[in-house]
Amino acid sequence: MEFEIEEKEKLFDEISSRYFNKNFGSMSKNDFETLIFSEYIEHCLRNNLDFDDYTISKELGITQSRVRTLKERKELKYPHKGFDWKIAFENAIPNAKYDENNRRVKIIIQDVNVMNELRHYIEEKGWYDEITLNKKLLQVPLDCFVDICMDLKNITQFSNESKNQIKKLELEENAVIELLKDFSKEGLKKFVMSATTNTLCLVLEKLSFDGLAYKIIRFINKQL
Repeated sequence: MEFEIEEKEKLFDEISSRYFNKNFGSMSKNDFETLIFSEYIEHCLRNNLDFDDYTISKELGITQSRVRTLKERKELKYPHKGFDWKIAFENAIPNAKYDENNRRVKIIIQDVNVMNELRHYIEEKGWYDEITLNKKLLQVPLDCFVDICMDLKNITQFSNESKNQIKKLELEENAVIELLKDFSKEGLKKFVMSATTNTLCLVLEKLSFDGLAYKIIRFINKQL
């Protein structure tokens, strides 16, 4: 990995401020590694280089678990200014998997800091995700997934136009009939947990999630 002269100068300034100001040796090994690692990650971000756990572990010769630990320390001590876990989560939706049998949505979240923020967000709302052996896998019930998407877009109700569009579909499925009786966020959550997959996609197409609807429908359709 080749660093620009400006990057090297900035890193040296960071190190010198911690060693050559009557504080030589006061910085712990963990803090020093976190500083170096932070500059490494920032270099990757500036140059659009892969910085997933596996790539970095191969590049630096350390385990993926240690990479994840360093990423957490880096974000705590030297947070990236452009970090936005909500955008990262939305971008991950098209690659999600939908299990029609148990109504679960499974999404791989590569960045440990995105996963930490997302899980904290879910817990604060009183929702839940299901812990798996794969630390990168987020697994949530479909109704919880809808909760997350609507909340991120501040959607609290649906328009009458959306309701009329659903009526025009002339679907006789009981889940649709019940949704039209209770055309609310709670009604939608009940609907997604009982409707067939085909009906689910048809109805979601008529609802506005500010771009999220397309991504949701796209990943569900991939399972058909």
